[in-house]
Amino acid sequence: MTPLALVWTTVCLWTTVYSLIPTESHFVRYPPINDTEVLTCECSSRSCQTVFWFRTFHNNSGFQFLLSLNNADRTSHGPNLDKHRFKASKRDRGIFTLRIIKIRAEDAGLYSCMLQNQKENELWRPGVLLRPGETRPTLTPVTKPKPQGIPRGRCTKSNYETPKGCGSKVLWPLVGVLLTLAVALIYTLYYFSRLPKKCRHQFAKKRPLK
Repeated sequence: MTPLALVWTTVCLWTTVYSLIPTESHFVRYPPINDTEVLTCECSSRSCQTVFWFRTFHNNSGFQFLLSLNNADRTSHGPNLDKHRFKASKRDRGIFTLRIIKIRAEDAGLYSCMLQNQKENELWRPGVLLRPGETRPTLTPVTKPKPQGIPRGRCTKSNYETPKGCGSKVLWPLVGVLLTLAVALIYTLYYFSRLPKKCRHQFAKKRPLK
């Protein structure tokens, strides 16, 4: 990568790094001081030629280019970087790693990587936020409200006002009455439709006149 391209990449990363800041999840790590932390950057297409590692300092106070590594195991370190503590390597299946040896409190920040393939297309990966020496906060368990039970016993006025309770005890009898009336009406209509016309005429004559 040429110096001009590196500067342009740095500017692009600086403008987009805020959107890559992870939430409080497995993307946030709390390694002990003087421990060794390993970060990974995976290339899904296996055609990546170079990986670039960057760091945004804690509280977004600055930005730093760490190092780059290509498939020929050629490493280019950034200025003022401890080469003995920051080491890059490549595993099988297109997985690049960054090892931070004897991690310190001042190493805190957001570590992100950028992959570049043969066509020099850039592929960004979500960053990992390191907080060395800090204690992982404990999340307060969320208590779920208990579901309200259905009132039992006789239906009272207060029971009718609740959406769940005795409403079904009143609704179903009304439905049964309506169904009975409907069946009776259908049966009556069917009965008169089966009568001969003569019988229906006589029945109409016998009706009292008003």
